[in-house]
Amino acid sequence: MTHDRLRHLASLRAHGEWADAQLVSAANHVAGEAAAVLRELAHVRGAQEIWLSRIEGRPPTVPVWPAYSAVELERAGAIIDECMRRVFATLTPESLRQEIAYTNLQGLPCRTELGDILLHLLLHGHYHRGKANVALREAGESTVGVDYITWQREFGSPPLAI
Repeated sequence: MTHDRLRHLASLRAHGEWADAQLVSAANHVAGEAAAVLRELAHVRGAQEIWLSRIEGRPPTVPVWPAYSAVELERAGAIIDECMRRVFATLTPESLRQEIAYTNLQGLPCRTELGDILLHLLLHGHYHRGKANVALREAGESTVGVDYITWQREFGSPPLAI
């Protein structure tokens, strides 16, 4: 069961990386105002960096709501994706149960299992990618198909160690 959880988390991570790239590409081609699209996608990356810093026990390098241009977002995304791949490459069934101590954004001390942090982080990105698609529609552009099933049909299940 725990190896299934690892595989599922790895699959969600790979899907999120793909979905982010699809939406950033769409934001690059927005004829109208792309600010709302970039704001949501930058927040996905800001939140990822905050959680990665907590997991790695280091200070975050960006705020939770960074302001990025499309080019800056692509650059930050590449770095964060690489960091996420490194974290996922070290996961074991035991490490998913490891409690991570951190201070939340309200300054309160917290402890959460790594597996729950990763699941939250991955699901949180899905929510804001949906908001980015709404922003694309409101800018008069076509939305981008970034559903998990779309990715699954194209790429299938990734190997366990992603």
